[in-house]
Amino acid sequence: MTRIAILIGVYLWIWTASALAQSAERSAVVAKAGDVYVTEKELVERFELLPSLYRNTKSRLQQAKLELVYSLIAEKLLAQEALERELDRDSLLISAYEDVRKMLARDRLYREEVGGKVTVTPKEIERVIAQAQNELFVSFLFFERREDAEFVRRQLVKAADFETIQVDSSLRAVRDTATVTWGDAEPTIERAAYALNKGEISPVVPAGNGYYILRLSGVQRSSYYTSLQPSESRERVASKLRERKEEVRMDEFTRELFRSKSGYSRPAEFTRLARALTQAFEKDTVTGRLFFTESKMKEVREQCGPWLSDSLSLAERYVWTVEAIIEQLFVKGFSLERDRVREIPRLLNKQLQVLVQQELLAQEALQRGVDKRPDVQRQLEMWYQSILAHAMKQYVQKHAIVTDAEVWTYLQSKNQQVAIPKVQIRELQTGSLEDMSDALTELQHGRSFEEIIERWSNDATLRARKGLSDPFPISERYPVGEIAWQMAVGQRYGPLKVARGYLYFELVAKQSEKLGGDTSVASSTEQATREVRRMKERRLMNLFLAQVGQKRGFDVFQDRLTRINVSPLPMMTFRILGFGGRMLAVPFLDMQIEWINVEPPSGIIFP
Repeated sequence: MTRIAILIGVYLWIWTASALAQSAERSAVVAKAGDVYVTEKELVERFELLPSLYRNTKSRLQQAKLELVYSLIAEKLLAQEALERELDRDSLLISAYEDVRKMLARDRLYREEVGGKVTVTPKEIERVIAQAQNELFVSFLFFERREDAEFVRRQLVKAADFETIQVDSSLRAVRDTATVTWGDAEPTIERAAYALNKGEISPVVPAGNGYYILRLSGVQRSSYYTSLQPSESRERVASKLRERKEEVRMDEFTRELFRSKSGYSRPAEFTRLARALTQAFEKDTVTGRLFFTESKMKEVREQCGPWLSDSLSLAERYVWTVEAIIEQLFVKGFSLERDRVREIPRLLNKQLQVLVQQELLAQEALQRGVDKRPDVQRQLEMWYQSILAHAMKQYVQKHAIVTDAEVWTYLQSKNQQVAIPKVQIRELQTGSLEDMSDALTELQHGRSFEEIIERWSNDATLRARKGLSDPFPISERYPVGEIAWQMAVGQRYGPLKVARGYLYFELVAKQSEKLGGDTSVASSTEQATREVRRMKERRLMNLFLAQVGQKRGFDVFQDRLTRINVSPLPMMTFRILGFGGRMLAVPFLDMQIEWINVEPPSGIIFP
C-alpha cells in the first residue's frame, strides 16, 4: 500500500508539473493557426528584428502588432498546407533548410567551444583600464624577414642606438612612428609597447605580415578613454578582451579540429574556374569596385561548360561542383577592386578555404548534435515554417495564369487609345452533342464548312451569315476570344461547351495588335503582363488563405497581444555567426493581411 501511495504521489507530481508547463506554454502564445501556435517570443523577435514603417505612435504600434500576427498566422497556415502537399520533399526546400541548420549549428558550436570557454576576470579588466588611460608614442623599424629583424636588434645595445643605426637597404626595412591606443593596435604590438618604459627598445615583435622593433618615445593621457564614464570604459575593455581571447581560443580549436579532417580543392578544376573568372572581370569597363554580376556568371558558366558538373572542392563527405561554386560566388557577392583582377586565383582560393572550413565545422556541430539544443530547435522551427510557407506561396503563384486578353484589357484600362486585338471566326453552334457529332462527320466526308453551318446550326442569324461573326475583341466571349487569339488563321477548334449548346469554329482573321503613341508593343505588353500577374497572384493568394483559414481555423488572443511591449524602432537585423558569416536574425516575413476580409470560395481553387 505504501508503495502504491508513493507511485500515486509521483504520478500526481508529474501530472501537476506537466499541467503547469502546458498552462505556461498556453499563456505564452498570442495566436493559433491550425495546429500551430504563435508564441509571444516569436512575435516580438519578428516584430523588432525586421524593418517596417509608421510605428511611431501608440495607436499605430497596436495596429502594427495586429498586422504582424495575422501575417504570422498566414505563414503558419501556408506551412501546414505545404506539408499536406508533401512540398517538404522538394530538393530545393531540403537544401535551403539544411543550409540554415548548418549555420545555426556552427554558430552554437562556436558558443560552446569558443565563447563558452573564455572568461574575462575583474582583475584583468582593472589592469587593462589602468593601461588604457595612457596613449603611447613609438618609433619602429619594420622588416619582412625575421632573420633581418633579429640581426638589427642585436646591434641595438643602447637606447640611443635606435635613432643612430643605419640599416642596410638590402634588408628592406621601414622606419616610422605611430601612436598606440589600447584596443586599436594589433595585440602583439600593443602588449610589447605597453611593457616598455620610456626610451626602452622591445625585442623583435611578429605582427601582421612582418616583424617590428619598437622604441617607446613618449606617453600622454588618452583623450578617448579619459572621456568615458567608468561603466563605459569597463564595458569597452571587457568586450575587447573577450574578443581577443575568443580569437585565440578559436585558432586553438580549429587547428586541433582540422588535424583530423579532410578538405581541399582539385587543382585542374580550380585553374579552369580561376581563368574563366579572370577573363570575365578583365572585360569589365566599370571603374572602381567590380562585382560578380549575373552577366559575368553566365559568361563564366559558358566558359566552364564541359566541367560544370565536375567536383571542385571537397569537405569530408560534402562535395561542391564547379557550377555550385559559381553560384556560391554570386550569392555571396564576390567582388574586388579593378587593380586586383590578377589576384583572382588567390582570392578564389581564400573563398574556397573559408567555404570548406565552415562546412567542416558545420559537420562537426551536427555530429555532436548541437542542433538538438532547445534554443537551436526553436530557431530551426521558425525557419522551417518560413521555408515551407515560401514553398507553398510559390506553388500558389504557379497557378496564377495570365491570358493575352487580360493583358490587353489592362492596357486599355490604362490608356484608352490602346485597341484590344480582334478576331473573326466562322462558327457552328448546335443544341446537342449528337448534332455536333453528326455535323463533324459530314465535314470529314468532304462537305464545306459553310454548308455544314447552313444545315446544322441552331442559330438563324449564323445560318444566314454562313457562320461568319463580326470581328470581336479577344477579351470578349470567354474563352472563345482567348482561344482564337492563340490559333493560326484557318485552324479549327472544338467542340466547346457553351451556354446554348456546343460550338465549333474556324479562325478567319486576326487583327494585328496596335498601341497608341510611340511605345512598342513588346515592351508595353511585357510590363502589363508582369502587373497583371502580380495582381492575379495576390488575389489567388488571398482566396487561398481565406479558404485555408476557414478549413484549419485560426485565432488571435487579443488581450495578450495588447499587453506585449515592443519597440517602435524595428530594423533589419543580422546575426553574426560564430566561425564567420552572417544571416538574418529571423526569417523575413511577407505582410499578408488582406485575406482576413476575403470571403472564402466554396469550390476548389486549384489541386
